[in-house]
Amino acid sequence: MKTILSILCFLIISITSFSSLEVYFMYSTFNSPEGPYIETYLSTIGNSANFVKKTNGNFVAELEITIIFRKADSVVAIDKYTLSSPEITDTAANKPNFIDLQRISLQNGIYNFEIQIKDINSEQKAYIFTDIISIDYSPNKLQFSGIQLIEDITPSTELSALTKNGYDLLPYISNFYPSNFHKLSFYTEIYNSDKDIDDNFMVRYYIERFETYQEVEAYSRFKKLNSAPVVPLIGELNIVSLPSGNYNLVIEIKNKTNETMLKSKFFFQRSNPDMDPKTNLADFIAGTDISESFVGDMNSIDSLRLYVACLRPIADMNERNFIDYQLKSAAIDVIKNYFLEFWFKRNNVEPEELWRQYNEQVELVDRNYRTPINRGFETDRGRVYLQYGMPNDIYVSKHEPSSYPYEIWHYYRVLNENNKKFIFYNPNIAGKEYELLHSDLTGEIKSPNWERLLSKRNNTLYNHDNLNSDESWGSRAKQEYDR
Repeated sequence: MKTILSILCFLIISITSFSSLEVYFMYSTFNSPEGPYIETYLSTIGNSANFVKKTNGNFVAELEITIIFRKADSVVAIDKYTLSSPEITDTAANKPNFIDLQRISLQNGIYNFEIQIKDINSEQKAYIFTDIISIDYSPNKLQFSGIQLIEDITPSTELSALTKNGYDLLPYISNFYPSNFHKLSFYTEIYNSDKDIDDNFMVRYYIERFETYQEVEAYSRFKKLNSAPVVPLIGELNIVSLPSGNYNLVIEIKNKTNETMLKSKFFFQRSNPDMDPKTNLADFIAGTDISESFVGDMNSIDSLRLYVACLRPIADMNERNFIDYQLKSAAIDVIKNYFLEFWFKRNNVEPEELWRQYNEQVELVDRNYRTPINRGFETDRGRVYLQYGMPNDIYVSKHEPSSYPYEIWHYYRVLNENNKKFIFYNPNIAGKEYELLHSDLTGEIKSPNWERLLSKRNNTLYNHDNLNSDESWGSRAKQEYDR
């Protein structure tokens, strides 16, 4: 029997609002007979851009886009162009949103990626987004491409930048689905199935909860496909009744014996308040005698509030709403119900044992990271430790002459991603008040100019346009981060 492969492909996402300009940006990678390429998707909110009058009397907005790919210190690809909005005759009306899609050929390898976005008609500085992109497509190995989210699908009548396999695919440039979106549509490609799978195969795609990896019932589809060098897949799931929360879209390839050959995951968020569970938490465990459970002897409301508050790093979106907005005023029975339900959902056989194990970690971070202001779980380092576990490696620097005290946490694997790092620093120098400065993990804070901010201790004249620190004696931050 073949070994089950679990290869998790994911898309790095940046949804950014800066100054007055609001831009959404995503990218994905694909393969082709001519070689690999990257697609970039950029959506601009029209009302956030500056429209100016042209000689023909119409108004138009213009963005200057610069895309750069580097290997080490060498630029291997660069594209600079002007993106123009549709022309309008009256700026008093709503200004149209406009999108951009670019395809850039790249060979397999690891690249430092940078995109600069500047409103030509504004004095605001360009926004700069950076990331590390890895491309590794094989001529023989069963693989997925990246995943492109889709807002609209129409049969193509002529070739355009939006055309793929006979359809025009309007990209959905966000991983956040508000309540007015009723479906989640996507496009991906499967490579080399003809070399790994005989005849036909089955693709299954479904939704799972991000925090627990539990599949959400009634959100699953199957498709039977024929093996080929490239197999395109367009999928769609109705999410009208999907409650608010963090989820993964999961796509897996199965052979004739129902064996999973390959799996891909994509993180997204849903906001759907009308479908969220009722907030009357006292009704969550109807018929359960709480006094007979491990929560029964917890009769100090102050202790219970502390126990619930420390769950926030591992709570989902709905559970955090209670912690943030209801915990302080909730009655003791409601808090007990919430606490029991929280652990029962995660282990309905031994919920007390799971709480005991977690509480040991809470006490550990309290000993190591507690400050005069915050409990350990309330600090950035404590939150990250509880949410993602113990890092594989920690680099500590307290006495570099040009930098604030800092720590670099390295996770070999966290969630669905490999080789992720967190940089914490202490701008107060004394004490334990370390703040999260930067991380390359999806969903965490990203500061492209983190090196400059870290060395700001001795750089009073700070240049916001410069991402790198000045040459400073004794600084090892960049070297340790890249290690």
